[in-house]
Amino acid sequence: MGEVQLWVRPEVMELGVLPVLPPDKISIEMLSRLLQYAQDLGERGYPQMSYDTWKHIAVKKMGLSVECSMVVFFSCLLFSRLHPGRDRQLEAALAAAPSQKERDEVMGGVEVWTTELVMTLYLHRVTSAHPRALARQASLHTLTTDPWPGSKVSGSAGRKQLLEEKHAEFVKEALPELLSLLAGHLQVEDSEKKRRSCEKRTPRELLGFMKTAGVLSEHVVKSLGFIIGASMQGDKSERDLLSVAMDANNCYRSGYLSKKNAFQKGLFEQWLLGGLDWAPHGEWLCVRRGSRLPWPVVSLALQSHHRLVASPPASYRLLYICELVDGLAAHMGDDAPPCDLKIRRCSKSNIYALQPIRNAVIHKCHDTRVILGPVCGRLRLSECRNMVVISAARSVVIADCRGVVVHTLTPQRPLLVGSRTQGITLAPLNIHYPKLKHHMAKAQLQPHINMWNRPLHLGSEGVLSGACEVMNPEDFQLLVIPFTQTAPIDGRPPLLPPGLPHEFAKSVDEAGKCVSSFRAEVRDANLTPEQRTILQKAIDAKFKAWLRDTGKQRELDQLEKLSVTLKYERVAKTTAI
Repeated sequence: MGEVQLWVRPEVMELGVLPVLPPDKISIEMLSRLLQYAQDLGERGYPQMSYDTWKHIAVKKMGLSVECSMVVFFSCLLFSRLHPGRDRQLEAALAAAPSQKERDEVMGGVEVWTTELVMTLYLHRVTSAHPRALARQASLHTLTTDPWPGSKVSGSAGRKQLLEEKHAEFVKEALPELLSLLAGHLQVEDSEKKRRSCEKRTPRELLGFMKTAGVLSEHVVKSLGFIIGASMQGDKSERDLLSVAMDANNCYRSGYLSKKNAFQKGLFEQWLLGGLDWAPHGEWLCVRRGSRLPWPVVSLALQSHHRLVASPPASYRLLYICELVDGLAAHMGDDAPPCDLKIRRCSKSNIYALQPIRNAVIHKCHDTRVILGPVCGRLRLSECRNMVVISAARSVVIADCRGVVVHTLTPQRPLLVGSRTQGITLAPLNIHYPKLKHHMAKAQLQPHINMWNRPLHLGSEGVLSGACEVMNPEDFQLLVIPFTQTAPIDGRPPLLPPGLPHEFAKSVDEAGKCVSSFRAEVRDANLTPEQRTILQKAIDAKFKAWLRDTGKQRELDQLEKLSVTLKYERVAKTTAI
């Protein structure tokens, strides 16, 4: 068993699943019927399903809204392992379509793997029964028997479990049912017979209908790579689950039947559960075995217990920033491959991570500004308040946040989740630095494909409104990165961010003209030295009051302390040499 390393993909469990679907609409019986209906459709529904077919099933058969069906479909596309990158092709095709009719035709022809879609729905089903949601809705426990991600008290009750640990526990508990569902071994009774019998069967009872000698097709095992990552020991690159299971060194343990070209379900399940370990780019390994990030960081707090660590080298790395209080952390990225980023429980701080990022999570932060490089996948904010987040991202999700301003460039509609999300302001990207265009090309983000001002607010009860607004162009301001080597030159217009709408560019231009006009007016006023001194003191007093009222003074103090720290480090290195 030592040659194989298997893990639950943390990005799918934490970012790919959103509590937007009512659990009664996606019961285990409904999912079983959906899979059977897709197989009956032939090539239109199995092994791949087009968006038109999925929308028909979701709206007509399952009673979901069109918006919910689109969110689930795009989440499946974004994290697909069988056809990665298809969402990029879709974005380019939609941008090239000149009319709405042609865009509908392009969208209707896009396909996802049916089993991956069913797995996405299965995870959404149990997500709706999060323990916090159960506390708010006492009747929710009657809709599903599976807690999310697992509320049982484990042996490590003395400490708080990481989310990754709960996800692993959940997968171990749900794997038998999920395998039976994907393989078609769950035989669901007809709904009319069930109503006549007035019996409520639990998922465990439904497993009794499973065939005695169950086998799993190659396609089911391959699609299971949607939530399970795999690699061989000593190999840092990730491999697909099917090739690892069919490897000559593992096939007898994984239950591979070469004559049937399938897997024996019992042996495969035992092999998979026995091989599950921590994800190489997961939070568990990062916190316990990670190395300290060599980023410059300072804190004005009297006591700071912040952690900036990186997971051990793997195909993808996780950068983890936690509990930074009244501080500043900065990093200008190099040509390293995109990494995952998690920022948790930071307050009154400024964080700059200007490098390509694979996926990003910002959780339980407040009164903080976060500036990120382009995000190839999904950027998720959860349970934050009074935040400013600046980043280009393929997908933006805001969940249970209040008073958040997001400056973004995104090819997908920003998604607001939950009824507690309030006071969200969306604005176009407002930064530019020398490597930005290079980083955006690396993340495959195109400036002309931008849907930043078309938010979608979804809750379990459907489409919501009133929680989000678009920034007025008159309130828009560019942000100058203090660490860039190309300082702005007086008299020249600043470099505008990519994808900036015309009305916002015009507002920036008018603001620049106001400053130039004021300077010219002072220059032509022929003031005496005493008058110039009085004017300068008045401007300084007004500027200092603005710094104090807006909190900019704290950022200047952080930058000053950072510059002193870097100066001492350079002196120490020179002395050591």
